[in-house]
Formats: sequence, structure tokens, C-alpha cells
Amino acid sequence: MFVISRTSAVNASSAPAAVTAPPTVACDIDAHVCAPGAEFRLQAKFEASSRRIALFGPSGSGKSLTLMALAGLLKPRTGRIEVRGRTFFDAASGVNVPARRRNVGIVFQDYALFPHLTVRENVSFGLKPFLGPLRPVHRRRVDELLELCGLGELAGQRPNQISGGQRQRTALARALATEPDLLLLDEPFTALDQPLRERMRAELFAILERFDMPMVMVSHDLDDVDHFAQTLVAFGRGRVLDVVDYEARRRTESARQILDPLFLAAETRTV
Repeated sequence: MFVISRTSAVNASSAPAAVTAPPTVACDIDAHVCAPGAEFRLQAKFEASSRRIALFGPSGSGKSLTLMALAGLLKPRTGRIEVRGRTFFDAASGVNVPARRRNVGIVFQDYALFPHLTVRENVSFGLKPFLGPLRPVHRRRVDELLELCGLGELAGQRPNQISGGQRQRTALARALATEPDLLLLDEPFTALDQPLRERMRAELFAILERFDMPMVMVSHDLDDVDHFAQTLVAFGRGRVLDVVDYEARRRTESARQILDPLFLAAETRTV
């Protein structure tokens, strides 16, 4: 059974003084996205050291663009991105690590599965060499992920032959297959009906705990945020409005007491 690599513990008697770990994500970027007749400016500045980070705000506030920048699918104009102590982007020094070298797993809102590939082939896509078969260690990894995600009996099916929840599990297994340092999720439950959303939240939480996997989730759904967030990054009109220790505040406040004012501020804020 494969596991995500972890740093070995050091004997306390011989260990040096504790060193503060780098933040999970440190982001300070300015980006412009242009479309015919429209332009959107993103100014995203935040830092979070928790394992579960939620980017929260109304549609069109810049959450998904920030996720794309973390993944290397959007190049900011200026700024810096650091993930777990590793610099992904630094405009001042000309650093821009390609997406394929960032070791980041991503689950898109529509799952972005390859329709002509089977479930097994989708899951193994990031591991397969350009020429030749999978290595035995990678075949074992794919087999374990298929079983872990309840997809073993569906391995030979194509995406149009399986349910929405099964497609979501396939996309998650594919994102985990490369043993990423960070998992990015863009509205992962939007395409599911409410009862299935609740079940998939529980299943995803269990998988994150098993793999000790830090994640950044984009959502405007209060239930998603309340289920997962330790740190909440509130967006509005292309800017970060607040960074909230959600886990701490949740001990004394309800989810709506925390989230409703942030959502209202995001919708009424002018830039």
C-alpha cells in the first residue's frame, strides 16, 4: 500500500530548536484576464498555514483564477506564489515553474475527464510515460486508488457510462495518482445533487485525512466551506477581503454568522 511521503520524526533529545514551518500557501499576485469587451483584474494577497484552505466568495470574485495561478495555468503579471516553502512564481526574479513540474493535483468543476479513456486510463494518465506501459509500482498505485475510491468494478467503463459521483471520484483519484504536494479543488460538488454532495463531502474528507493531504478548495457553497475550511480566504470583486481563522471562530459562532457578512461585503464592495 502506497502512502504520501512524510518527513521522518527527529528524536526530541537531539533535535535542534524548532523551526517554524513555511506556510502551506503564500500568494501575492496581480493578474489581468481579458475577453472580448471585458477585462478582469485579480489582486490576490493571502497567506495560510493550515491543511484545509477555502477560497470563498460569490461567482466572478476571482477564486477560480487564483486556483489557476496556483496550478500554473494562469501567469500573473506581477507578484509571487510560494507553496509549502517552494517558489512557484516570482515575477521579480523571473521564476515561473511550469504546471507539470509543480506537483499539484487539481479537480476541475466539470472534472475534465477524457471521454475516450476508461476510468483506469483516466486515473493513470499522469503516470503513463510517453511511450511504453506503466511501471509496476504505478500500476499498483492506480489499483489501490481505484479500490479506495470505490471504482474497482468500473475500471473498464468510460465517463459517459458512470454516474456523476463516480466521475467525481475518478477525477479525484487521477489528481491523487501523482502523489501531489497540494490538492486543488474548483467547486468539486457543484454538478452533484444535494444528497450525493453530502456523501461525497464525507468521502473526500476521509481521503484527505488518510493521505494527510493539504488542499485549497474554491467554493461559494456555505456547506462546503463549513465542512472543510480551517482557513477561509474571502474574495470580492477580484480582491481578498479577509483571511479568517475559520476553525477558531467556528467554536463560538455559527457558520452563517461568519459567512453571511463576508458574502454580503463581497457583493457590495466596489473597487
